[in-house]
Amino acid sequence: MSVRKASVRVCLFGDARSAHLQGLAQGLAGCGQNVHIVTHKPAVVPGVSVERFRIPGPSLANPRRWHTRWEQYLRGFLRGFDIVNIHFLSDWGFTPEIMSDGCLIASAWGSDIVPPPGEGPPSPELTASRVMLLRHAGAVTTCGPTFAAAVAKFARIDLECIDVVPFGVDLELFRPDEAAVKQSLGSYRVGFFKGFRQVYGPTVLVRAIPLVLDELPDTRFDLVGDGPQLTECQTLAKKLGVDSSIQWIPRQPHNDIPKLLAQWDLTVIASVYEAFGVAALESSAMGVPVVATDVGGLRDTVCHEETGLLIPAKSVEALADALVTLLRDGPRRLQMGQAGREWVREHFDRRRVLDQWVHTYHRALDRASVWV
Repeated sequence: MSVRKASVRVCLFGDARSAHLQGLAQGLAGCGQNVHIVTHKPAVVPGVSVERFRIPGPSLANPRRWHTRWEQYLRGFLRGFDIVNIHFLSDWGFTPEIMSDGCLIASAWGSDIVPPPGEGPPSPELTASRVMLLRHAGAVTTCGPTFAAAVAKFARIDLECIDVVPFGVDLELFRPDEAAVKQSLGSYRVGFFKGFRQVYGPTVLVRAIPLVLDELPDTRFDLVGDGPQLTECQTLAKKLGVDSSIQWIPRQPHNDIPKLLAQWDLTVIASVYEAFGVAALESSAMGVPVVATDVGGLRDTVCHEETGLLIPAKSVEALADALVTLLRDGPRRLQMGQAGREWVREHFDRRRVLDQWVHTYHRALDRASVWV
């Protein structure tokens, strides 16, 4: 599948340092779209212009009040681009009146709708702003059908009005080495690369490690990332006497994740909640089966008994049992890895997803032209 529609001018509001936003922006630019990013966190994105969000100061030519200058600044993007697409619903200052100047698409990502466990809820004002964006946007997108239902309930909008456009996976970057064959012979490596926040369940994984080692003592664990629970997990590992079986790896650039995945027999996602589950898809793309919790969007990205296993959240015993079961069954892991690669190729190939984005943009523009 390839994008054949006419080019559109797209302005993306979001975190320019996000690998997912960068992938979308570069992918759209690569298929002929004119892409610009507006952000609070600038980064170099090859092939894409990036602008720091900054309200112009007063001048002789523009002596208006700060609020008026802010409004003019936002209207300039809506008038200068065919599409303004907000990724993650931060409060940029858009109002229904300003949004009427163009075609704005609101894309919810996850924690902007469902506050992560262990972290404080957003202020009532921010919540109201997010609801307003979703209710007045020219189109609303989410990454998966399960999360779409949460967005519809949050904003009290019709589920059928939400476009499901998943995060895509670069199958050239996340590609297994067909010539490489893991020679486990009783020594296995299990990986975790979600990071150390309560929502990702890292302490559950650490508590499961002794149970796995009781059955398979040569198993090693790569725990990747940073976060507020890292020190707690390291202390817990020492207390449980399993620290020597763990390699603590700092947060890695996104492009280096495939090198880690290539070394693993299994990937663990122990999250309490996930809006989608890109990590599961990236693992599957590398032919690595996933043991994940049966929550949220992981139900959309892990096929139970086909590309991995889904287990109850927060269950140390269920996690350990699933890991031991799959580690002991090499042929089953191989079959799941092959099925996972095909699953991602069929449904989440970034090239296919880019087509969906362009189609969504054109549909939103068509609707906007009817309203004018």
